[in-house]
Amino acid sequence: MNTKRIFHKKHGTGSFFIVGIFLMLLVSQAMAMYNFEGLPFKTAAQGEVTGNVLVFGSYGLQDPPVTSEFTVPYEIQWARTYVGVWGGTPRYTGWVQTTVNGQPFEKLTLYGQDDKTPNVYCTGYGVYWIAYDTTSLCRQGQNTISAITSKGEAENKLDGRIYAVITVVITKDQNSGNTQYWILEGNQNIHGEGWSGLNPSSHEETMVSISVPEITHVRSANLTAVYLTSTRGQPDYLTFNGQDLGQVVSGPNYPEGARDIADERSFNAGYSENPVDGRYFDIETFDISSLVKAGTNEVTFFRGRDLNGDGIITETGEKPEGEDYLHPVLVLLTLQKPRPEATEPDLAIRQIEVNNAFEGETATILVNIDNLGTLPLSPAELKVTIDGTPIETRQIAIGKSGVQQVSVPWQTIPGSHIIRADITVGGDPDSSNNAAEKEVKVGSLPDLSVSLKPPSRPGSEASSGKAPLPLPLVILSIGLAAVILTIARHRRPPNRTIVPRILPVIAAALLVSAGCGMIPAPATADSQTSLYLLPVIVKNSGGSDAPAFILTIYIDGEKVATKSCDSGIPAGSEISADIPVHTSPGSHTVKVIADEAGTVKDSDRSNNVVETTYVFP
Repeated sequence: MNTKRIFHKKHGTGSFFIVGIFLMLLVSQAMAMYNFEGLPFKTAAQGEVTGNVLVFGSYGLQDPPVTSEFTVPYEIQWARTYVGVWGGTPRYTGWVQTTVNGQPFEKLTLYGQDDKTPNVYCTGYGVYWIAYDTTSLCRQGQNTISAITSKGEAENKLDGRIYAVITVVITKDQNSGNTQYWILEGNQNIHGEGWSGLNPSSHEETMVSISVPEITHVRSANLTAVYLTSTRGQPDYLTFNGQDLGQVVSGPNYPEGARDIADERSFNAGYSENPVDGRYFDIETFDISSLVKAGTNEVTFFRGRDLNGDGIITETGEKPEGEDYLHPVLVLLTLQKPRPEATEPDLAIRQIEVNNAFEGETATILVNIDNLGTLPLSPAELKVTIDGTPIETRQIAIGKSGVQQVSVPWQTIPGSHIIRADITVGGDPDSSNNAAEKEVKVGSLPDLSVSLKPPSRPGSEASSGKAPLPLPLVILSIGLAAVILTIARHRRPPNRTIVPRILPVIAAALLVSAGCGMIPAPATADSQTSLYLLPVIVKNSGGSDAPAFILTIYIDGEKVATKSCDSGIPAGSEISADIPVHTSPGSHTVKVIADEAGTVKDSDRSNNVVETTYVFP
C-alpha cells in the first residue's frame, strides 16, 4: 500500500496527513436544528485534486481558549475548521468565538435545544459541533486558530469547555498524485435507553451510505472518523461494508472479543504510530483499500454490542459492553490515484427543490450541483426549463467545495409542471448525471391537517400489516424535559464516574454532593414503561405541494419526538407513519403538530394540530 501519514505532537496539538480515500454520500441535506437523537451527516466538500487532504488539530477536552498551530506546506484550495463544545445540558446557552490568523469570526450564540444556526450541530445533552468556512483565512505556511467560549462569564451556565479545534485543508501539489475526497460533517448521538429522557428510546447505531462510481485506478483508500464524548473502557465499533475496523482489545475490564475504537486515545485503532491521549475525544484513520468497492458502501458506527447474549448492551459493571452515548461528528474518505495526463471536472445535478410554488407567487427553484472531479478552468452553463420552455440560462463559477446551490426565480402558473435543470462544462467525461427533473403542482396554498389512530404495542394485532415508514428521514427527539447533570456520569467531565441507571432521587443526591444545582435526572426504561407505536396521518388538502416540515409529538405536555418530512407532501396526498414512543400503560394526552415552527405557508393552521386522550394498553 502506497500511503503516508505524518503526525506532529506539539503542546497537545496534532496534525496528520491523509491520502487515498474516496466516498460519495447519498443523504438528504438536514437542517442544523437541535435534535436529541442527532443530525445526519452531509457533504461539506467533495471532488478531486492533484494534491492531498490534510487535517490539523488540538485534541481533547480543555478549558478555553484552545489554540491549534500548524504549517500547511502547499497551496490551499479549500479549508474548513471545526470546534467541539460541551454545553452541560441542552437548556444552557452561551457563546463561542473562533479566530483564524488574527481574524475573528463573530460570536456565535449557542442556543441549546432551541438552536437553529446553520453551521451549528447541537444534539444530545448539549454536545456542539460548529463548522466554519476558513478557505479565505487559512494560508500556505504557519497558521494559528483559537477558540474561546462564554465559560467564566458572570451568570454563564454553559460548561464551555472545548473538545477539539480541527481544520481540514485540501492542498494543491503538482508533484503529487490525485486524491478524490468526500468530507462529511454531522453530529449523531448514539446512546442507550438510560440516556434518552422521559421517552427512553435507544439509538444503538448510525449508518452512512456511500456510492463509489469506480475504483479501477485506486491505489489506496482510507477512512477517518472523529468522535466526541468518547470513553476509554466502554467498547464501541466501526464497520466498513460490514467488516470490523480496528483491533480486538484486551484487558481485565473488556469482554472477550470487544473493540474500543473511541477510547480517548487517537491514532491507536487504525494507523497506530504516535498515539495521542485526549479526554472525551478520538480521531482514527483506517486502511480500507481491500474493502472499498464500486457501488454502494456502508460506514456504520455502533455504540456497543450485546456480547453475552442477554439482550442488553450494558454500560456499567465489571465488563461494560458499550458506550453510554457517543457522538460521531466527522468522516473523511479519500481515494488516491495516479496523476492523469489531464484532470477533468465531473458535474452532476443532485436535486431540484422548489420553494413558494403557489398560485400568484414568485417561486424559488433551488438547483443542487455536485462536482465529483477537479475544479473546471471555465464557468459552467446552467439551463432551467419549465415544461420545455427555458426560463433561465446562466454562467456559474463552480465552487471549491464541490457542493453548491443555485437559486432561480420563477413566476408561477397554475397547474402541474415539469422543472428541468441541465448543467454543462468543458471536459466533463460523464454527461449522464448532468440533468434532473422535478414535477410540481401549483395552485392554492397547501393545507396540512393531522389525524391519529389509537396507539398499539409492536407486533400486536392493531399494529400488524402496517407499511414501512414512508418519511425519508426519521429522527426521534427525546427527553428535552429531562436533562442530566454535568458530572453524574462517566461521560460528564471532569470528575465523571460510571454509575448505573438510578432513580431521580439518587441522581439528585449525587448532584447535591457534587455541589451542582438541581437538574432532573433522566427517566429510565423499566417495568413501568413500554414501547408503543403511534399512527399519525398528515394530509395536504391544498392545491399546491407542501414543502418540507417537522412533525412534533407531545405526551402529557412533554415533547417526546420530532419527525422530519424532507420531501413534503404533494397536493391532495397524505403520508402516514407509526411513530415509536415509550410511556407507561394507562391514560395519556397526546398532541401532534405539523409544522410547529410555521415554515410552510398554510391556508388553515387550525387543523395542523390534533390533541386527544388515549388509553395505552
